[in-house]
Amino acid sequence: MTSYYVPTVVQTTIPDADMTPLERLVLSHIFSPEPDGDGLYFFAEESPAECLELDVAELRNAHRASADVESVLIAIVADRLAEVEAGETHVELDLTVISWATIFQDIVRRSPTLDEIAVFSAFTCSRMRSDGFGGMATLITANAILSGSTDEMLAGFREAAAAAPSVHVLLRFDEAEVRTTVGEVIAHDGAATELASDAVSDDDIHAACLAVVASTDLAEERGSAVFKAALAAIANAERRLAEERERNGREQKN
Repeated sequence: MTSYYVPTVVQTTIPDADMTPLERLVLSHIFSPEPDGDGLYFFAEESPAECLELDVAELRNAHRASADVESVLIAIVADRLAEVEAGETHVELDLTVISWATIFQDIVRRSPTLDEIAVFSAFTCSRMRSDGFGGMATLITANAILSGSTDEMLAGFREAAAAAPSVHVLLRFDEAEVRTTVGEVIAHDGAATELASDAVSDDDIHAACLAVVASTDLAEERGSAVFKAALAAIANAERRLAEERERNGREQKN
């Protein structure tokens, strides 16, 4: 059986003072919490939890202590607690109706120090399936919850690649070619140097390549190549249109 996971880290540390007791309790069950200074660092090693099992008394106390603060959790938890029967010690809280991002947004709206909360998620899989891997970034502010996945990034890359004009490399050389040429020069031109080819280090070659690139101006050659390509494109168009006219003429005769 294939299992899909969404390991998630809340990059922003959430100050203790900015969370209600109810938010702290619920977030600590959605994620794993770790103390970080005066706040908590939240993360989920596999995936953020959506269905929580909470101690009824602990949930009641947290709800009561948070009732005077505006929060998306207040009404949801109040409705669920109203359904708890006498003698029940634990209650299941289904949070599929909201997102953990909404809980964080309430915190940002009230916080005197937080302008945003950044969250990163990875999409992983127990098997190497093509649809099982990727990722997502989420930015939460007081006014917006913005998310972008790697699939959306790829779609953007494809659009940019399709819209971008074709670029052609006119000249390229690598340092391996220079290394080979160094050996050939020393082997065939005894007057060039008394050094052995292995005395020329990779650093020597790298520095020389940078210097040559910096001092070489191929503007004239590039302009010539662009002009020749323009003339060739015009010739191609003339030939293509002439062939089309000739083909259309034959079709009309038939």
